[in-house]
Amino acid sequence: MKKTKLNIIKVNILTTILTLICISCAVNKIDPESKSKTNTKDFENKSQDLKPSNTKNKDLEPLEKNSKETIISKLEKMIKDLEDQKDQEDTEIAKITNTQIDFLENFKSEPHDTISEDIEMKIKRIIYSSLNYEIEKINTLKEILDKLYKNHKYKTTARNFILNISIKIQFQIENALELMKEEIEDASEILNQERYEILLKHVEPSLNLKQKFEKILNETIKAYNQDLDNIKSNEDQLAKHMDENYKEFDPLNLDY
Repeated sequence: MKKTKLNIIKVNILTTILTLICISCAVNKIDPESKSKTNTKDFENKSQDLKPSNTKNKDLEPLEKNSKETIISKLEKMIKDLEDQKDQEDTEIAKITNTQIDFLENFKSEPHDTISEDIEMKIKRIIYSSLNYEIEKINTLKEILDKLYKNHKYKTTARNFILNISIKIQFQIENALELMKEEIEDASEILNQERYEILLKHVEPSLNLKQKFEKILNETIKAYNQDLDNIKSNEDQLAKHMDENYKEFDPLNLDY
């Protein structure tokens, strides 16, 4: 009996071993060459993804062209705006001149304050346009400047406002216009994004300076008419107002 049980156990063990051997053989039947090819292909694909592309991105080419066209378009618009403004100045200044108003009368009365026609036109361009060609405002500014000019203590303040501050701003605007025109003429050869940015650094501050000057000048006229801080009734206060509010525009002021 015992001998029969032992024989049964031996048969079961042998059957288990044979089963394991068969399973092992089935697994090893997978084609190692095929597996190797698959792994190699995957590696090659991944390697290609990591390689730097030497092909030029064609999508960038139109961007470069459009960028240059945008630059030229912006410059042309700025030029047109400034030239339109200049045409308006010519028309409006002629109208005001016909009214016999000359707010520079006192400045032209003394030999050392001789003002050429070109300089006079530049002064009128910046002043008249900043006051929107309004006769009443121009007369108020004339009153302010005459009051300071006739006071020996503050004559320099009046002269500085006209012959330094106003002239400086107008010169910068006209120089900016000429600079942009030159760039447009050479655009086919040298104009690019970097050069445009450099140009804007020269042009935009001049245009912004005029806008700021215009704002402060109109505030001065309003304050004078309302006698704020006694700037209409007290010449000391008027001179102080002019010195403090326009010093950032003064080319002789080294703090700005």
